[in-house]
Amino acid sequence: MESGRESFLTDRFCRRAEANLLPDRTVLLFQKDTSLAVPVNESGAAIWKMCDGGHTAGQMVDKLVETYDQERSRIEQDVRTFLDELIRLGLVERSC
Repeated sequence: MESGRESFLTDRFCRRAEANLLPDRTVLLFQKDTSLAVPVNESGAAIWKMCDGGHTAGQMVDKLVETYDQERSRIEQDVRTFLDELIRLGLVERSC
């Protein structure tokens, strides 16, 4: 049986909202059904872009480790926290 960490790393995610790129390279996520608008920073935008059903959470972490000068464990925790919040808000779904 997979642990919660291993299961998370193999999960895939799909967007359930739209995104608009803003001039400062942040993104505004917009859920039409609820009219919810959520601004996210550049790293959040990178995660959002990878929520295409083709990337696992582990692959998202790998990509961000290549881009940002942070410990892998920190990036993994941040990705998990961010995706959990997007799920809670109905902006992405797990296992699409």
